[in-house]
Amino acid sequence: MTARRRFLQFKGVTMHRNASLAAAICALVLSSGTAVRAEEVKLTTLDWLPYSGSVPDNGFCAVVIREAFKAMGHTVSIEVLPWQRAVKSAKDEPEVAGYFPEYPAELEGFTLSGSIGESPLGLIVPTGKPVADTSPAGLSRLKLGVVNGYVNAKPVADATAAGTLKTEGVVDDETNIKKVAAGRIDAAEIDGYVFSYLMRNAPALAPLQGKVEFGPVLEAKTLHVAFNTKPAGQKWAAVFAEGLKKIDIGLLQKQHLSALAR
Repeated sequence: MTARRRFLQFKGVTMHRNASLAAAICALVLSSGTAVRAEEVKLTTLDWLPYSGSVPDNGFCAVVIREAFKAMGHTVSIEVLPWQRAVKSAKDEPEVAGYFPEYPAELEGFTLSGSIGESPLGLIVPTGKPVADTSPAGLSRLKLGVVNGYVNAKPVADATAAGTLKTEGVVDDETNIKKVAAGRIDAAEIDGYVFSYLMRNAPALAPLQGKVEFGPVLEAKTLHVAFNTKPAGQKWAAVFAEGLKKIDIGLLQKQHLSALAR
């Protein structure tokens, strides 16, 4: 902001100069008292495109995070690691403030930020063979694929907890896409944007175009940054919370992910 200044009119040049100098010093003192010293925040993540990973912008979630910290005058350094290492590094290494993305959960040693986007969890099925009943009872009739260690949508989690659904676990989403296309399973759980990204970018899936489709969505889960509970981590959590208020996450998601929704 530009300060409005008024100068008293005196006949002596010295008084005018002294008043100008005093005003300049006052403005400098006020400015230095409110200025934010730019710092770099270090976070870890995993390869889970299009949300995060080893691409130039580190994925959609990283874009949101950088914009929020940029709004507060800070920069972000992101290290991409295998998932368990990303979490451990964020918890144990003093220079790391947290990791992302994380679904809503009670986490020991971490607190979650406000939402940095949404993840539409749903089913992929052979093209033309939609799942009509996505209730826990309906899902229990399916041979359903999941990825080991991933958080499940509520209907899948409820059916599994009730013991009515036995899932088939694999190491990654790409494997499940292949299994659905080959008819080895009825359906598989996957994030809708992840499915679209893989179908557009994974060379091994190119022959499967048109053979597998996404839908319906079972649950839209919010995504978050998990900041560790150390003093530095909580300091950055507070700064990030303020930064989120200054940006339009919906617009950023539309700009970066809308093409994948078509």
